[in-house]
Amino acid sequence: MLRRSLTVALLSFLLIPPLALSLPHAAEPDNGFSVDVNDPAALQEATRILAEEIRLAARPQTYVIVDLVDRSIMIKGRGTELHRLPIEEWSALHLADATATFRLQGRPPVARRKIQPAAAGDQPPVSLEDMPTDFALTFSPSLLVTVQPSATGDFWRWLRSNGRDSWIRLKNWARWLMTGDGPAPQPVLRLTLTPHDAQSLAWTVTDGMSFLIRRVPAAS
Repeated sequence: MLRRSLTVALLSFLLIPPLALSLPHAAEPDNGFSVDVNDPAALQEATRILAEEIRLAARPQTYVIVDLVDRSIMIKGRGTELHRLPIEEWSALHLADATATFRLQGRPPVARRKIQPAAAGDQPPVSLEDMPTDFALTFSPSLLVTVQPSATGDFWRWLRSNGRDSWIRLKNWARWLMTGDGPAPQPVLRLTLTPHDAQSLAWTVTDGMSFLIRRVPAAS
């Protein structure tokens, strides 16, 4: 039934009558994000995401849609939205070809609390508070997603994360300057979340989880 609903939503994008294209407001499809029906590029991107999601929703699995248009991360299963995390800020490089379904190569590491020998049996299990607030996710096909906390939520972690990204860019620039051989273009997406939402994402993701990236259409 859910797969049928997604299919109907996809067909509604493909069969929008000319009258609908003249409407000044945005349409709200069943998959949980808004689309400007006056923008053909936005319609094309939304149709692509719906087509990919139909394939994912056909199997009993949890998947993630990173929606850069509506600035949210949707955790879904069988076409149903299970949880939504707002994106405070984002930036990206080389997303033009990021049209695949990306598979997570490994979940972020957990900073486990040290076990005291005298109270080994009383140590609490790993919880949401043990999850990192800044981390990097790598995918196949090639994609890097970095998550950092907002400056208002955790200024020092935000500063450290930005310093790390700046150092990586500086090394790549120095390598290109010295050798003329820069790194192969890789889609990179940087997301800023609240510390709690960053921990929630780290807690949720699993190895091999599918991610879709809904891109912002380029301005004409």
